[in-house]
Amino acid sequence: MKYLYIILLCFSNNLLAQINNQGAISTSMAGANVTEINIWSINNNISNIAYIEQAQFGVSVNNRFLLSGLTTGTVAFALPRKTGTFGVSYSNYGNTYYQQHTAGFGYAMKFGDNFSGGLKINYDYLNLGNVYGSTSIISGDLGLNAKLSSELNLGIAIKNPTLSSPTNSNEDQLPTIIQLGLNYSFSEELYTVIAIEKDILYPASFKTAFVYLPIENLRIRAGIGTFPTTAAFGFGTSIKGLQIDFAASYHQILGFSPEFALIYLLNK
Repeated sequence: MKYLYIILLCFSNNLLAQINNQGAISTSMAGANVTEINIWSINNNISNIAYIEQAQFGVSVNNRFLLSGLTTGTVAFALPRKTGTFGVSYSNYGNTYYQQHTAGFGYAMKFGDNFSGGLKINYDYLNLGNVYGSTSIISGDLGLNAKLSSELNLGIAIKNPTLSSPTNSNEDQLPTIIQLGLNYSFSEELYTVIAIEKDILYPASFKTAFVYLPIENLRIRAGIGTFPTTAAFGFGTSIKGLQIDFAASYHQILGFSPEFALIYLLNK
């Protein structure tokens, strides 16, 4: 079983990249998350939490490839204030042979009606088992959002621009990833996202997704991505102050990874 986990993690491109994109909304859109405005923006594009108007708490569980030892649990909290929005998050990923704990604190604010920016500081604790021991890393995320028109929105997120790593080896560094995306609304019921994501150590990945609202309180999402080839789908609904989202992504070699998330809107 130990060697099975190692093989699967290698197929996932980067051990330290397992919990970059979080939340069932992101998963259902194949990771095209840079323009999405929700509590999971804390981990995907910190600038977008500037548009959150109500304090909220989120919980998400992602199971990679239907294996119990490859599960990510995430909690997040967003608190909007007059000057901007604060966000905190914690994620845990791994098994007996590899564990990653990530805690983050971020802040985002608006610059006029059409722009927002944000900064997030992350603390990663890595436990590599009895042989390799443990280490910790401090890194940062940057995000920008621009409303180009009433239909078109631009987002950009940069993860780990400082190239932080536990050692001096580039092979061990946290991934440095840039995602640039456009969100176009055809109507109030339908919009699409087109994004390009580049890890500085790997070829660029192209992602596209759509979100459709056939009826009130029901959102249907789907997306595809390259490198690796990924297809994803999901849906979300709201019951009073509770938002429920389910998603699943499909890897061409390793199979399905389901995710379930809850977002609770707190009273103002």
